[in-house]
Amino acid sequence: ASGQYLEDDQYIVHYSAFNASMLTPQVAKAYDLNRSRQRGVLSIAVQRKQPEGPPVPVMAQLKGFTGQLGGSEIPLKFQLVEEGKAIYYLAQFLIDDGETLDFDVKIRPTPEYPPMALSFSQIFFEE
Repeated sequence: ASGQYLEDDQYIVHYSAFNASMLTPQVAKAYDLNRSRQRGVLSIAVQRKQPEGPPVPVMAQLKGFTGQLGGSEIPLKFQLVEEGKAIYYLAQFLIDDGETLDFDVKIRPTPEYPPMALSFSQIFFEE
């Protein structure tokens, strides 16, 4: 997963989208995800910056959609994954070979925090 991220003065949001065939069987089984080549996965992790030391993983509220430009928006259903100290969210979606999908996700580390807007496009291949 490449190191793509979004940040403001308080939080860092790490994200990556990849083919579901890259999921480990353990993660797929634990979170009831499908390792099909016709599916993609969006992974999002939110960290709070600290005055001293490395950022700390935090939970967040995520609401988002995927879809093709001008096409219908498909809501993303995020699942919380906790592994040791790590906290991240996974959402699955369908892909077609060579398809470019747009993603729009609003991330709120706390209910009062103004949502951080994550928008990106990515091309997928059935590997």
